[in-house]
Amino acid sequence: MTVSIVYGSPQHPESGITPYRSLVRSVAPVVEPVTLAEAKVQCRVDTGDEDAYITALIATAREYVEGILDISMITTVWEARYDTFPMWEIILPRPPMQNASVTLVYRDEGGASQTITSGAGAFQADFYATPGRIFPIYGSVWPAARGDENSVMVRWSAGYGASGAAVPSILKHLILLLVAHWYESRQPVAAGGQMPIPTTFETLLAASGWGGYR
Repeated sequence: MTVSIVYGSPQHPESGITPYRSLVRSVAPVVEPVTLAEAKVQCRVDTGDEDAYITALIATAREYVEGILDISMITTVWEARYDTFPMWEIILPRPPMQNASVTLVYRDEGGASQTITSGAGAFQADFYATPGRIFPIYGSVWPAARGDENSVMVRWSAGYGASGAAVPSILKHLILLLVAHWYESRQPVAAGGQMPIPTTFETLLAASGWGGYR
């Protein structure tokens, strides 16, 4: 299992994301949205001498775009931690949320760890909203949590699918543009110099966001 803490994850004031104490990628994508062959065509590379370098650029570009847009492209399992339950819904980051059971682990008032899932009907999950959300069953409330640091943890799956087939073409093109830009611009920019990201990338990025990220 790959675990990575996402530092500085955006919680845009217009996005409505429920503020979390930490966001952890507990299971990372096992494939990338674009292939090495597609990236080599974009970079106009015919040999295999730099395959490892281009492969690394693909992963970095995907993570960059996901971070800027606060999305997940390929199936990823996320864990968000909160100090307590909100009044009603928990709006989750990194959409699209996948239609899979959501796990919620919390410390009750006695300090014991309790686990409930949406699949067992303990609470509801809205997979169709962007971003996704979870909330109590109608007529009920969240259970009583202890309320100290990280008392509540939500684990859910996000992404367009397990392969790049379902990832929107505009997102894949963003990755390819960024890979080609980094491939051609390998050296740090000197003080006072400029090596801007192409305007095409910025334009497509602005058209790819959701909600407050547009």
